Amino acid sequence: MLVRNHAQHRLLKIIGVPVLVLGLLSLIGGGVYYGYAVKARAGLDKLNATVPVDIVNEQAGPDNQVSANPDAGQLGAVQIPASAIAGQQLYPGGSMPASAWSNPLMYEPPSQVKQSLLQQFTPISIDQALPVGSQSAPTRIMVPAIGVDASVTSLEILDLGDSRAYATPKRTVGHIPQSANPGEAGSSWFFGHLESPIMSEGAVFQDLPAIPALLRQGEDVYIIADNGAHQYLYKIASTQVVHQKDMRLYDSGQATIHLVACVPSLVYDQRLIVTGQLVGIR
Repeated sequence: MLVRNHAQHRLLKIIGVPVLVLGLLSLIGGGVYYGYAVKARAGLDKLNATVPVDIVNEQAGPDNQVSANPDAGQLGAVQIPASAIAGQQLYPGGSMPASAWSNPLMYEPPSQVKQSLLQQFTPISIDQALPVGSQSAPTRIMVPAIGVDASVTSLEILDLGDSRAYATPKRTVGHIPQSANPGEAGSSWFFGHLESPIMSEGAVFQDLPAIPALLRQGEDVYIIADNGAHQYLYKIASTQVVHQKDMRLYDSGQATIHLVACVPSLVYDQRLIVTGQLVGIR
């Protein structure tokens, strides 16, 4: 009996030490991750941005307050009138962006690829968008300012038993098929991964968080949505971060586009929503 008790005590000691070490490491790792998550969430306010008031001043009221889209819900996309681009080049390659004014000698002109992507678009009023369901599904999405050029697939709905969810896009941009297609008078929703270190599902929207800084610097940032027949140009009007529990799809009834990625890095409990409005076609 004494031999058996001694053997059991020795076995428990051998097993207990690694378990204790593993528990301590898990506790330390959990604490480090918690601290990182708090710090990462604290910087999310920088991802909220809108275009300057003077770009949308035709929507301002008598007190010079910009009117938000009443149908946009809590996301509050800013309206851009067609006259804001009418008679102007959509991409003034010969001018210097506001972000370079403080140090013009360091300014490098946009690459030829970026310039060619944004040329030859015909300005179009948001009221000229076509009816929902009249256009082909998107096949390609581009954001020249951050180097995004990705194929688009229609997201499938997964049956989770007591609920349903959209399938996760892998190494591509996913389009919600129930939302509007490019060029249509409705909200078009696109989802992509910020990063996927474990599942290896790609990082097609890894540079999406760079857009708010570009907007604050006064730069015009565009999204090009291609359906195989036409390319539609959208000018980004706002970016906003919402918690995953508050994330809601909506239809503004106007030709808008929304790019969505999970933020912050390695936490992914918030959603960055980049919103643009239709301004051109080619």
